Amino acid sequence: MPDGDPAALIELLRARTDGLPSWLQGHIGRVVTESRRLAPLHEVDPLRVQAAAWGHDLYRHFDDDALLREAAALGIAPDVAQQAAPILLHGPVAALRAQSDWGVRDTEVLEAIRVHTTGRPDMSPIALTLFLADKLEPAKVSADPGLAGIRTLANHHPAAALLAFLDRRIAQYLASGGVVHPLALETRNWALSQVGGREA
Repeated sequence: MPDGDPAALIELLRARTDGLPSWLQGHIGRVVTESRRLAPLHEVDPLRVQAAAWGHDLYRHFDDDALLREAAALGIAPDVAQQAAPILLHGPVAALRAQSDWGVRDTEVLEAIRVHTTGRPDMSPIALTLFLADKLEPAKVSADPGLAGIRTLANHHPAAALLAFLDRRIAQYLASGGVVHPLALETRNWALSQVGGREA
């Protein structure tokens, strides 16, 4: 068990990426690089956030039925949003597997893995850094140039970047009739409170 040794934790989780689809390995590698870039700007431990980055998408390639089976095996009861969009389960599944099967005990790393899709109010700095690294890695910005300004904002104002990203993403989901997880809405409102905004 790699408790107290972030380098060993990185290696444990990095090894789990072996055999993943090449497109997913590429994304994970970019998120690791982005998290390493953001870590000193956000004053977070670069090794612990990199460990979370290696672990965040280990179940991202599972289809809906496989994710629901994994959740059931781990005792995760999907909520309404997760039932409608099981892809939302890939973070919670990875976090619980890391804890129960692989001996990961770093609670902030586990939290970052668990909530990297939706965020959560009062998320730790490591979780916030991973969230932004995942959503704003270069390939995603290239695919959606509207994210470029948010990526720049993330360098020094992570809560403001979180708010801007969630405002944009939630609006896109609503416009397309997609599912919005309640935690994403709660995270958006928490981010608003962090940047000094308030609802009308």
